[in-house]
Amino acid sequence: MKAFTIFAVSTAALALAACSDQQDETPITQEAADDMDVAAMDDDAMPVGGELNETQQASYDAMDRQAVSDEYDTNRDTMMAESANSGAMASNTSMQSDMEGDTATSSTPAPSATNTAAPLPARSQMDFAYLDRNDDGQLSVAEYAIWAVRANPNTSVANDQTKPYISTDQINEAGQTFFYFDEDGDSYLSNSEFTTARNSSRTPNTSSM
Repeated sequence: MKAFTIFAVSTAALALAACSDQQDETPITQEAADDMDVAAMDDDAMPVGGELNETQQASYDAMDRQAVSDEYDTNRDTMMAESANSGAMASNTSMQSDMEGDTATSSTPAPSATNTAAPLPARSQMDFAYLDRNDDGQLSVAEYAIWAVRANPNTSVANDQTKPYISTDQINEAGQTFFYFDEDGDSYLSNSEFTTARNSSRTPNTSSM
């Protein structure tokens, strides 16, 4: 009887240990897997679409290239202004901290906003919320192009002479994949449609293309 009791207790302990091990293993959901793919995506990876159907092709052909260019330029200016403002705020905070700690001296010049401006996110880190510049819950071609075009958004902008910031060829390149992933044909990308586009990304000149 004593031996049976010991056996039963041992069995119960083993069962509890097994349950504990299973509870520690958190299953990876599809959403989590997608996030892992995005985090591992190379910064030069580009969306990979396919042949446009008749409806998608019609939408692509009707795309107002000039309007896309103008909106992209406006968004680019806003992004750079946000970066500069972020740098200026960081600079002011640092100066105030130094003064409170009696470490600032009159001979030390204040760091400029240009030198301390926070860089824009890497393309691989640009998420839907960041690209949705007007916060309407959807991406226009111009908003999508911030991520989809092979232009460096961190290039400093000195004046309007550098506009337009993207070429017609780049707009067409973005439009091709934009309308391919526009599943409902409303000429905007939802969060889920953008996620599909993002998860299609491949690095150019690799076998995965």
